[in-house]
This record gives sequence, C-alpha cells and structure tokens, in this order.
Amino acid sequence: MWNIKLDFWKPNFLDNKQVQEIEKKFTSPVYIYSENELEKSAKEFLNFPSAFGCVTRYAMKANSNINILKFFNNLGILIDASSEYEVYRAINAWYNSKDISISTQELPSNLEDLIKKWVFFNATSIYQIDEIWKIIEKLKISDYKIWVRINPWTGDGAFKAISTGWTTSGFWIWYKKISKIKEISKKYNIEISKIHIHIWSENTPESWVNSANIGLEFVEQFENVVSLDLWWWFKKAIMPYEKSADLQAIWEAVAEKFKNFYNKTWRKIFLEVEPWKSLVINSCSIIAKVVDIVDTGNKGYEFLRINSWMTDMPRVPMYWVQEPIYIMNNSTTKKDYIMIWHCCESGDLLTCKLYEQETLENRKLNKASIWDLVVIDWVWAYNSSMSMKNYNSYPESAELLLRKDWSIVEIRKREAIEEIWRNEISVV
Repeated sequence: MWNIKLDFWKPNFLDNKQVQEIEKKFTSPVYIYSENELEKSAKEFLNFPSAFGCVTRYAMKANSNINILKFFNNLGILIDASSEYEVYRAINAWYNSKDISISTQELPSNLEDLIKKWVFFNATSIYQIDEIWKIIEKLKISDYKIWVRINPWTGDGAFKAISTGWTTSGFWIWYKKISKIKEISKKYNIEISKIHIHIWSENTPESWVNSANIGLEFVEQFENVVSLDLWWWFKKAIMPYEKSADLQAIWEAVAEKFKNFYNKTWRKIFLEVEPWKSLVINSCSIIAKVVDIVDTGNKGYEFLRINSWMTDMPRVPMYWVQEPIYIMNNSTTKKDYIMIWHCCESGDLLTCKLYEQETLENRKLNKASIWDLVVIDWVWAYNSSMSMKNYNSYPESAELLLRKDWSIVEIRKREAIEEIWRNEISVV
C-alpha cells in the first residue's frame, strides 16, 4: 500500500500553527507544497520492481513550476510534455532534451528544432508520423526513432467526457490503424521503438494486468519496439470512502506479464510508467479563508464563502470530484455546510456530490466563523497549472514550498494587479 497514514479529520501535512503563520506572512489564497511528501511519492515509483528495467516520467502539465521540475530532474524522473512550450520550460529547468518526450494533439510549429534537439516525439495521428518523417528526411537523420500512442479500444473513467479509450476519445491513433502505422514505417524506413497507451483503471492487480496485456499485444506487432509506456492511474485514497491501490501487488503482477512475454518472444521489453496525478497529488494544499456565511432558510443550506475557487482549483468544477476540507479552528462542534467560492459564476460549488456537479452535498466541518482559515488538501495535480487565473480579475496566487527542514520559501510570487493587463494594448 502507499506509505501514507491517512487521518481524514486533519490535514495531510499542515497544522494550525503553520497555517496561521502562512496567512500572516503570505496572505491567502496560497498553494503550499511539501518537499517530504513529494519525495516519498517519487521514490515509490522510482523503486518500481519491473522485470527488465523501468523509468518514471512526470506529466509536467500537472504542475510546471521550475522548482518542481528541478526537484524531479535531480531524482532522475524524466518528462512527458504536452506542447513545445512545455519542452522549452523543461529545458529551462536544466532537463537534457533527450530526457523529454512530447505527446501533443497540435503538431509543434517548431518541430524541426525539437527533432534537432533529440526530443522524442510520441505520434498521436497518422498525419503526425508523415510530418515527422519529412523533417527526418530533410535533416538526413538516420537513427531517430518514433514512438506511437495508440487508443486501445478500452478505457475507464467516471464519465465518457474524460474517458481515455473507446470511440469517444480522439486523442490517439485508433488501434485498428496499426496496419497503417506499420505500412508507413516500412515505406519511410522509420523505426517505431515504443508503444504508449493510456488506460484509466481500477485498483486491482487484475485490472492492471489487463492493461499490460493490451500494451504487450501491440508491442508484439512491432518487431523493433523495445519499450512500453503505460500511463496509469494508481488510486490514492483522499476521501474516507476511497481505497488506495496496492502498488506492490500491482507491480508484481505486471512484472510477471513482462516475463511471460519474454518467454514467448525472447524480447525483453523496457517499462516506462507515467503515474499521472498519483505521483504528486498528496504533496499540495491550498490555504484559503472564510469570507462570508449565508443561508437559504430552514429548508435550504448554509453556505461558507471562501476567497478562492476556479482561479486556484479548477479540477473540482471540471471533473466534479471531492477534496478533503478542514476548518482550521479549535471548535468541537460539527456543522453541515455547502462550500462555495469567490467568483461570480454559477458553477462556484466545491461540495458537490461525486461526479454530479449540479447536486449539492453537505460536508460536516468544524463550526465556522468569518475569517476562519481553510485547508483544502490533495490538490497538487491540475490546479495551479490549469487555474483560470484572472477570471473576475483575481490575480494568480502565490506558491510556497515546505522544505524538509520545515522552513517555508516562496517559489512563485502572488501576481501584482498591474500584471493582469500587462499585455493589453490601449487603442481607444
């Protein structure tokens, strides 16, 4: 299991004294990352007991702060980029370009420069393979290898809009076009060296074995493929009703499939894992505060308004998920609350029913007063990087790092109001 001891009645790594000190010095809303929690999670994946070798890649879209990228670089975690802009951002964080792969829906305008830098391209369409070949031919490169990302006809997810497989997902190359991929690679003499699949899954070893089986079936069809990249979702329990994945059992079961594949084909396939938000989600909290308390009568609800929302944490309204919430006071009385945010927006709901954005669901929290501080836990992934900053002209929030020695340093300043309109050109 994860090396995390969960207590659903207190924050993951913050205490009341720390929260009060942070509010005084930095002002909420603010993100705070734990270096200890980040390292613990990273080492879980760096110690992946694979059959024939393994590397871990960080999907940097989850959070791209330069300090975070440098931290992962120092640990030996490689990068998965989703745009050319992320590639250059990773290089700016001292990543070697050969340690970066790019998988993008929009073909980079500077594709030639990326190939010159030996950034590995993970093609997501037949068109992309054609265009990559044109650059390789132009540059007279003989040993540049292409990776392909295949839609595996199966997938999981809370609802179809976020499924990563089936016919409802247009992100990758449909599996029935494998023959076309082989035809093009033979025609252009392009070597396909890695297969990439992305399947959401349950927490059981059986479900992950199924994912590995699908990936290895694809690998078997390409004689030059030497590695399989599995973008996996290893569930971490963040709410009392959830159960974490048993990583050891999953890893052992998957390693066995790779050994069986070797016994069948005499090919030792290298494993790459992209553990998605599982790598980082436990390592960040948002500190906010209650700015108002309102109600809608005896048959309605009592609402806590806080000074944050989609300007800091869009993952809730985008995916209709639930996050741990703590009112940081010493009250021994619990009350039911609906928590809403500071934006003038109809979807400003933090406490919705799981996967049902339009259904309000009370949370039992410490009895709150205006100006009480609030901690929202497990919010690393797809919040700061995806924030809808500047909506209602709210500035981008600061980011802090809680170091191993328990000191707190600022790693991104709160945006100054003038920065919001810095690129606007007045012509009136």
